[in-house]
Amino acid sequence: MRRVSKTSPRSSIYNANVYGLDTKDIWTCLTCGLCPIGCPQQVDFLSFIREERAGKEPLEVAHLGVFTEFAELSSKLDGVKPEKSDSKYGYFPGCVDQLGLFLHDVKTDFGEITTSSLKLLDKLGIKPQIMNMKCCGHDVLWQGKKDVFDRLKKLNLKYIKESGIDTLITSCAECYRTFSKDYDMGIKVVHTSELLDKLGLKINADVTYHDSCRLGRHMGLYDAPRKALTANGVTVKEMEHSKENALCCGVSNFMNCNEQTKALRIARMNEAEATGAKTLITTCSKCLAHFNCLKNEKDAVKKYDMDVVDLTVYLARKLDENVKKEGPALDSSKMENI
Repeated sequence: MRRVSKTSPRSSIYNANVYGLDTKDIWTCLTCGLCPIGCPQQVDFLSFIREERAGKEPLEVAHLGVFTEFAELSSKLDGVKPEKSDSKYGYFPGCVDQLGLFLHDVKTDFGEITTSSLKLLDKLGIKPQIMNMKCCGHDVLWQGKKDVFDRLKKLNLKYIKESGIDTLITSCAECYRTFSKDYDMGIKVVHTSELLDKLGLKINADVTYHDSCRLGRHMGLYDAPRKALTANGVTVKEMEHSKENALCCGVSNFMNCNEQTKALRIARMNEAEATGAKTLITTCSKCLAHFNCLKNEKDAVKKYDMDVVDLTVYLARKLDENVKKEGPALDSSKMENI
């Protein structure tokens, strides 16, 4: 946020902890994780923001708060029981159905992330249980609604235990971060990007890759998505700011969808365009939504001639093209370890 507006993490901490003042800075912060990286004192600013938000009402929640309301309602309803399965792998797609239901104007098929992930996992010999769980609770947790998060977490932990899985795979960067850091499950959590370097595809194309905040700075997963591309023949053309210095898409946990955060998206899309690549890859459904929102904006000042797609969707489409050209490949043996 400091790139597009006057923001001071130090002032936020002093106002709250020294002067006892309420400050809107705790709500304008994108929690992207960039400030802690540059802090010489290694202050855990993200934990401070989350603690300060707990129990308070956000200044702004995007999309009329519909996703927050959905999570709150879901947390009060009993969950379903997992279907019987011998698979020790579970796949959780995140809230792609809800995104597809409400975000029509971004012209993105979020459900394709799920079908693509399952297609690629099948290619690798992994046949997971489909985890029909509640929302992981990422957004409500960062919006200060810890009570809602705790209810969702309790229901999801019960489902996971009853499923019997020992490895949870997800294609959502926010789910991956939440299950890894905010749940205590005692099982392995894997992001799909960590598996996809073994597909054996031969793609001759240039792309650029956007590091989402949750997968990148929050979890340190920078190399896996790139390896998933380069191992399958793709050339990754890096943007000016990448990996730990990557720009945020501007809208985290569905807050702060405004002119300042739009300026961040424009800056990031300009960086992507400058690479010369015609495809921008990301691993976060919110980044996907917000870049495509900018791209498809009515009466836009600038038009971007660039496809913005999820990593799994990109690779699955290339797999389909390969099958059409060469015919179906032999079934691969099931992976022993991931």
